[in-house]
Amino acid sequence: MKTWFTIKALADDSAEISIFDEIGFWGVTAKDFINEFRKVSAQKVTVLINSPGGSVFDGLAIYNVLRQSKADITVRVMGVAASAASFIAMAGKKIVMPKNSFMMVHNPMGVAIGNADEMREWADTLDKIAASLVGIYTARTGKSEDEIKALLDAETWMTADEAVELGFADEVEPEMRMTALFETERLPENIRAAFVPAEPASQSVQEPSATLAEQIEVLAKAAGFSDYAPVFAVNAVSIEDAKKSIDAAREIRSLCCVAKMADKADGFIRARKSVNDVRESLLTAMAERDENTHTDTAARNPSSPAPITQPAALNVTDVWAARRKLKGN
Repeated sequence: MKTWFTIKALADDSAEISIFDEIGFWGVTAKDFINEFRKVSAQKVTVLINSPGGSVFDGLAIYNVLRQSKADITVRVMGVAASAASFIAMAGKKIVMPKNSFMMVHNPMGVAIGNADEMREWADTLDKIAASLVGIYTARTGKSEDEIKALLDAETWMTADEAVELGFADEVEPEMRMTALFETERLPENIRAAFVPAEPASQSVQEPSATLAEQIEVLAKAAGFSDYAPVFAVNAVSIEDAKKSIDAAREIRSLCCVAKMADKADGFIRARKSVNDVRESLLTAMAERDENTHTDTAARNPSSPAPITQPAALNVTDVWAARRKLKGN
């Protein structure tokens, strides 16, 4: 199971929490985080964040439990606090950012499948979520709702100095070497550069280069697809082939989850099905399911309220990466 946080007790009645990956989705849920956090009895808690974001609902749950804690919580942004990770950071009584760290805020995003009425309903839901985020940011920064909305609309990336200036952080500290346990390819190019490791010093004895299979295994593990590393490796002749397979697997898993057929993802990925083939299979299965359960528009009781479209599990970092690609950034 993918673990994106750790909690450990320290001396002097203190504890340290690390959130160093995507939040929620295929890894540990907010429920797991909260269960572990409630075991912490320390009066001083430091929350270390290096995350591109993730599930807005998991993020809100984590923010609320941290905010309601009686502990003295300090948040330190160790690399990037983007999207859901940015409002989790707002739970700290003090927010510290190294000089070379970043924070990003944007409007909530989501995916829904249904008719026009259901799409409008989902848009209304996104507006309500956005209002909740605006409330969190305004309370922290002291800025007006209109000012915060403008920042969210612009998908604003902030340096440490800018975050302090705008009220999203309290203190800037000296630079530190940054690392990322998530895929840095999803970050904007100028932000990604901060995470590129320095060239190692020359050595008299050169370490052998990793084989293609070993490189693919590392990539698959980082993406949360360790179980499928053999599938990717056997079918790849280059690292680019493997990356395309991992991207396709991520899309397939998301599609299956949205279609409420998550159990089908494993078979599709192992069978090396294309995203288009999976989409067609899911659409066919959804149509058959709707027909069997009589949920079509004609069969619906006019007096019954329209079903509520539940928010779909969504990898938000994939969405804002796609948006930047469309914008040509």
